[in-house]
Amino acid sequence: MTLAEIKRKLIDTIETHQDEICRIGDEILQNPERGYCEEKTSALVRRELEKRGIAYDYPCALTGVKGKLRGRESNANVCIIGEMDALWCAGSPIANETGIAHACGHNAQVAAMLGAAIAFADSGVMAYLDGDVTFLAVPAEEFIDMEYRKSLKESGKIAYYGGKQQLIAEGAFDDVDMAMMVHAQPNEPKAKLFVQGENLGFLAKTITFHGRAVHGSTPFDGVNALNAAALAILGIHANRETFREEEKIRIHPIITKGGDVVNSVPSEVCMDTYVRGASYEAIQKGNRAVENAAKGAAEMVGAAVTFEDIPGYLPLK
Repeated sequence: MTLAEIKRKLIDTIETHQDEICRIGDEILQNPERGYCEEKTSALVRRELEKRGIAYDYPCALTGVKGKLRGRESNANVCIIGEMDALWCAGSPIANETGIAHACGHNAQVAAMLGAAIAFADSGVMAYLDGDVTFLAVPAEEFIDMEYRKSLKESGKIAYYGGKQQLIAEGAFDDVDMAMMVHAQPNEPKAKLFVQGENLGFLAKTITFHGRAVHGSTPFDGVNALNAAALAILGIHANRETFREEEKIRIHPIITKGGDVVNSVPSEVCMDTYVRGASYEAIQKGNRAVENAAKGAAEMVGAAVTFEDIPGYLPLK
């Protein structure tokens, strides 16, 4: 069988099963789950692999699934990835009652991965291929829900906050020669295919300002950690003009804890941020600016500051 004939059989099989593949995507869309909690989506993936007689490993990185079809010879192994998790997006019309939604289109991504599994399994082309195909359902791509993931790490269930990082640590990619995936692109009214896209990398960062609590009626006896955080945000803004366009540094902090009670000067204020950039060097430059701003802000009001850095993702090229 020629390469053109193999490709045609795969395409024909996908077209034959297109309604089934779309139903898979819709089912995932209606059951969004946060990272490392994708129990329903993981069960769906296993169900679909079992239908095709595709052997799989489970669990991988808590909820992940790794299936494999073998060719006539195992000279190479190409992995097709589908990311399972959704994210917090309470304002989305497709959000569930907890505010979680597949706003990044991972439902379509898993459907595409399983669509490929259906094509390779049902078309019979594996008998003509000198290599294997792996189908990997990946958890926890969205870098959110830090407190929950921190609890998983502290209990020894994971070593890394990101699903692919955890899978690499567990050896799930050790037998893979090439991995690929697709991702939905927003605001495209007509069918269009993008190749060689780029994504910024990032470092996740928690900044904690430490002051001294006193009653709100005698603030002169305390140290206001919230004032330090507010000054730090202004300091970060003041650095933006020093970032070059090609570095694409993006910093967007939020205050996750602003104090305990309104009539007490805040003694502990927590701020989370990502430091995004187009290169590792740009991320490090942005990170230095954030730390300098936070240290200077703390110094201005007599507070202290500590940092916790969490490895994010490298830039995608």
